[in-house]
Amino acid sequence: MIKLHKLTTGYSSKGASKEISSALDLSIEKGTLVGILGSNGIGKSTLLKTIAGFEKPLIGSVQIDENLVHEMRPMDRAQCMSVVLTERKLSGDLLGIEVIRLGRQPYTNWIGSQAKEDDQLVSKIIAQLNIGQLAEQTLKTMSDGEIQKILLGRALAQDTAIVLLDEPSSHLDLYNKALLFQQIKQRVKEDQKTILFTSHDLNTAIQICDKIILLVKDRWEYGTPDELIQKGVFQSVFPKETVGFDPLQKQFRICV
Repeated sequence: MIKLHKLTTGYSSKGASKEISSALDLSIEKGTLVGILGSNGIGKSTLLKTIAGFEKPLIGSVQIDENLVHEMRPMDRAQCMSVVLTERKLSGDLLGIEVIRLGRQPYTNWIGSQAKEDDQLVSKIIAQLNIGQLAEQTLKTMSDGEIQKILLGRALAQDTAIVLLDEPSSHLDLYNKALLFQQIKQRVKEDQKTILFTSHDLNTAIQICDKIILLVKDRWEYGTPDELIQKGVFQSVFPKETVGFDPLQKQFRICV
């Protein structure tokens, strides 16, 4: 279980701090797909990085089971949650399969020392994601969408109970986006993984998520898509004269 206790995220610099989202107080059960949604610049990625332990909370805490994330050693964090961020710091000369194998590093000393079970897991994930054709290609020859699939493969190879994904469907067309989220939903259902992802695609998230953390100016909301629709909170995400929300169709529409 993930617990956010009176969590305020943001940045501190030269003795001053800037709050981005404040006083989040919620619990996320095992085997739940959670979308972190909101408009541009609202703090979705900052919240994800804070949950991952990459950013320190200004106030409050993030807890996984009984452990405070920001007191855990990096190796211990890597064995309980895997993270894919939009910032990529990988060599373009790496093969797809080499990147996926990096997910096993928290359990092995170096990439060449993987056990038979590690190789079997990597092969299973490549088959599940249908990325066999990318396994022997270098990153520099791949599109952004193809790299996104490889990075998801690395996260799944890490085989953690919790997976955190920052904009996983960016650079993907509608068909490949559907395939990606089908795999994500399958991993939640079959493996009981807890997966959190940020997204600008609110309509897709409303369709697929079990729960949503919605960040809006000066407040946050948490619940199932239907619960949030009933509360009418989606209408406040964008200026209503520009983007409206249709509660019957459960989707945002451009006002023209």
